[in-house]
Amino acid sequence: MWLFTDCACIRQARAEERSRREQLLAVPAAHPLPPGLQEKSFAGFRVTDFNRDAYEDSWAFARNFEKINDGKGLILAGPSGTGKTHLAAAIANELRSRFSVAFVYLPTLLEKMRMTNVPLEPLLHADLLVVDDLGSERATDWTMERLLIIVDGRLNNLKPTVFTTNYDLQDLDKRVGMRVASRVLGSNLHLLLRGPDFRLLSVGY
Repeated sequence: MWLFTDCACIRQARAEERSRREQLLAVPAAHPLPPGLQEKSFAGFRVTDFNRDAYEDSWAFARNFEKINDGKGLILAGPSGTGKTHLAAAIANELRSRFSVAFVYLPTLLEKMRMTNVPLEPLLHADLLVVDDLGSERATDWTMERLLIIVDGRLNNLKPTVFTTNYDLQDLDKRVGMRVASRVLGSNLHLLLRGPDFRLLSVGY
């Protein structure tokens, strides 16, 4: 009979292992966004005539995300304070319960990459990657090469990316290099936000 049944100690060990697995699965995944962006939503976005089209297209992108199979994402462009990062975060927050989402503030990511070994797999294979503040990093051959690896890798994996930038899209190649700019501009829907700096308005400036 010992060939076909487990003793009590083995059954207990297996029960404890199952319990450990269940506890691990029960732990919620870390929030992909920094604390200041975790509550950003479409409902909380201030819609005006300056940003209505960008808002509606961003919301449509989030609603239809599961249908995207060509890796085409968004680039949200416009002056500081017009709501680009809010919309990008709203997309991420809308999707994070159903898809894997990653968020990077590009200057910080590149600085970390200079200092230590940053694993690229999570950035290349996340269902959605948000790259905040494209073009604000200091343009060097090294930064443009690292950025190209990420951008090209996601395109090859057909994974959509949402970019934000403060810079005029016509001059983006001067900020990130021709190869990166070509891929970003040619593979994403361009959404332009205009209007006042809502950050300054919110503090009474």
